[in-house]
Amino acid sequence: MEVIDYYLLSRRIIDQLAPKISPNHRPFVREAAGAGAWDLAITDLVGALSEEDVVITTAEKDALRELMEHLRKPLTYLEQIRTSD
Repeated sequence: MEVIDYYLLSRRIIDQLAPKISPNHRPFVREAAGAGAWDLAITDLVGALSEEDVVITTAEKDALRELMEHLRKPLTYLEQIRTSD
C-alpha cells in the first residue's frame, strides 16, 4: 500500500466508524487522527469497535484489515468484530 493510500483510507474509515463508537473512545481516535497518528487512531478504533461490540459492514472490516496488516498489527481484536452482511 502506498503511503498516500494509507492516509486516505485511514481518514475515510475513521470518518465512517468513529461516530459508531462511544464517547469514551471517540475523542482519542479523533485526536490521534487529527495529529496524524494514524497507527494509534486505527488500532484504538479497532479496539473500541471490538470492546463495544459494534456491528460494521464487511467492506468496513476489510478496510480495517488492510490498514492493520499495513501496520503489521495483530488481528485478534479485528477478528472479534461482527459484520452486518
